[in-house]
Amino acid sequence: MSVRAVGACLLAVCVSPVLPVNGQGPRDRVARAVAAMGGERALRDLQTTTMDFNTATFGIGQEETPESAARATVASGRIITDWRGGRRVLQQEVRPVAGGVQRQRRITARGIGMLETDGRQTADGAGVVAGVERAIRLSPERLLLNALENAGGLQSLPAKEWRGDRSEGVRYAVGPDTLNLYFDSRSGLPLVSEVVTDDGILGDRRTVIWYTRWQPAGGVQVPRQLDVTVNGRLQAHTVYPEVTAGASSDEVFAIPDSIASRAPRGPVTTPPVVVQLVQLAPNVWRAEGGSHHSLVIEQPRQLVVVEAPQTSARSRAVLDTLRARFPGKPVGMVVNTHHHWDHSGGLRGYLAAGIPVVTHARNAAFVR
Repeated sequence: MSVRAVGACLLAVCVSPVLPVNGQGPRDRVARAVAAMGGERALRDLQTTTMDFNTATFGIGQEETPESAARATVASGRIITDWRGGRRVLQQEVRPVAGGVQRQRRITARGIGMLETDGRQTADGAGVVAGVERAIRLSPERLLLNALENAGGLQSLPAKEWRGDRSEGVRYAVGPDTLNLYFDSRSGLPLVSEVVTDDGILGDRRTVIWYTRWQPAGGVQVPRQLDVTVNGRLQAHTVYPEVTAGASSDEVFAIPDSIASRAPRGPVTTPPVVVQLVQLAPNVWRAEGGSHHSLVIEQPRQLVVVEAPQTSARSRAVLDTLRARFPGKPVGMVVNTHHHWDHSGGLRGYLAAGIPVVTHARNAAFVR
């Protein structure tokens, strides 16, 4: 770190008002964190940040066996965020577990998005755009402003131990998410955010993000390291070696008209699951629909389904289709070929219907 950066960091620590920790209400905790980050005015005046990054993303649910360590996809690149306009550009080189290096550029602006992979441009789906917009809302640079703007909805959380230190927190809504945010007891800066969502495999999916290695950029303290865990397992480790703040040209966020005209807009909707049976051989059908399919085998007294991919909603659609096509002939078992989450995400739908699962012995504990 340069002498100037060290001086700015020390100055930020010296001039930030330190509020008493004991007896703080939820708004006091947020106000202390805002002051530690540089103050409300500095956060609101933040225009654009450019963040170089190196990240390792671990493929939880895609391991060789349920007990194997998750393998990592490594990426490096740059994220440019227009905080006022809610726009973001991601440029990166991705080195997956298998295959060659991919060069990607993703632009999200004004409710639409574009992905460019090795020069090939496609429009992003509404779900991808919503995911980027959610990431912006949940970034530290916006988390505290959202809390201030919804001060009436803040709730105090009891102190909780994180890596040996007890931290107090607040709970509040950020868009559709309900967030638990804990603060470092010494600096007052955000330490950990925690969100619990529904998951077809995990049930409760508890995502925890650690914010560490805070340093100044454009008058605002920003975390230079983010670690994401899912139910206690590391999902992503990201380091930002260089962060700068300032204005950025609109051209950086421009999406070509040829892509913008086809890009889906509006709220994310879940389309109904449509299943079609395609006969492959006598008494053998493929249950198509979506990105993953199932195999259906008709036996004299029962049906056997091979693979329960995606979600329980798809499994229910497959079962409804089979009841209509084969009235009076039940599904006697579902065969799970392996534990990968895209292939096993629908198992709960069959288990809920009382249908036994046949799988390899090494997957038995996972299925249970």
